[in-house]
Amino acid sequence: MTRHTAQNGSQMRLLNRLRILQLIRRGAVARSELAAETGLTRAGISVIVSGLLKEGLLLESGCRGSAGGRKPVLLELRPEYGCALGLTISRAGAEVGVVNFKGELLWQSPLSALEPVRNAALTEIRQTLRRTLSRRVANRKLLGVGVSTPGPVDTMTGTILNPPNFELWHGVRIGDELAEVAGRNVFLANNSQALTMAEKAYGKGRDCGSFLLMVVENGIGAGIVRGDEVFAGWRGFGSEVGHTSVDYNGPECDCGLRGCVELYASVPNVLEKVRKSRPRIRTWNDFIDQAHAGDAVCRRTLEEQARALAIAIVNVINTLELEAVVLTGDVLYRGELLREAIERHVNLTAINRRLRHIPVHLSMLNQHSAVMAAAGIAIEKFFQGETELK
Repeated sequence: MTRHTAQNGSQMRLLNRLRILQLIRRGAVARSELAAETGLTRAGISVIVSGLLKEGLLLESGCRGSAGGRKPVLLELRPEYGCALGLTISRAGAEVGVVNFKGELLWQSPLSALEPVRNAALTEIRQTLRRTLSRRVANRKLLGVGVSTPGPVDTMTGTILNPPNFELWHGVRIGDELAEVAGRNVFLANNSQALTMAEKAYGKGRDCGSFLLMVVENGIGAGIVRGDEVFAGWRGFGSEVGHTSVDYNGPECDCGLRGCVELYASVPNVLEKVRKSRPRIRTWNDFIDQAHAGDAVCRRTLEEQARALAIAIVNVINTLELEAVVLTGDVLYRGELLREAIERHVNLTAINRRLRHIPVHLSMLNQHSAVMAAAGIAIEKFFQGETELK
């Protein structure tokens, strides 16, 4: 056997292991189902599964009902196999958390008021990570550290570039800054991409081969899943749907384009517009409460926001023909009015509207979804084989 043949065989075994782990990650599954899904023989599946059970990545979790004969034994990820640490930094502060191998949140803690000087803020974060690693991760295998921040970011170099209103962190190579504490497996993604990975693994996107995640809050973020994979672009700059134009004669955006959907549909811009006639409205929750109560100005403004978001969504749908849309961010508060309006506009204008209905969902991830998503960046790298699988 040549070295090249041996390397190909080793690579194929690794790919098969990863494929099996990815399938089991979706939920409990029997060996026979793995064979049907992967095309591998049952004997081949048994060899791989036996190895994963021995190494502690999997566990047998019971049997599925059978019409006759031996009941199939189900396989699941073993939550205790390892964990990942997440750090999410936003304009409001930061949060640290730990998730297990199945992505379940074990612990979280806010860093609500970071130091206003960069070096001091980084020192505070390093100290927090050290404490977290010693107290929460000491007896577990650490799969990596995921960091999420507003974009744009350079995922290849782990650098936060120049997000608006985020000047303290411009140009910070966060992977290098945290390597002393956390090792080299520090992975950066913008917060929308991280939330998209989490939605795909644990949320509404779990059963969709393709979908668009829209994050509507201070800005408009987005993430795209196609072919069961999150699209990030060459160096993490893909999916910037918030900076697509819905009016080329509109005002100039900070990004340099005119009429970006963010200028019409982000939470601050919607509130600024509605306050011209409803000055007592201070927050998004105030606005939505008034819209639910039937206030005509708030209902009209919400409809205009939905139309702007729908235009941006349809641009993506018409280009990529995605299956569904998921909304998240501040707009989850009493989000059904906005969700319904967006879904209505999308299905009136999408080019494939006569062939299929495009559902718009509200994310069901919990209140700590940002830090769970950050930790999930490292979990995702593990399942994609980008960190060492021993």
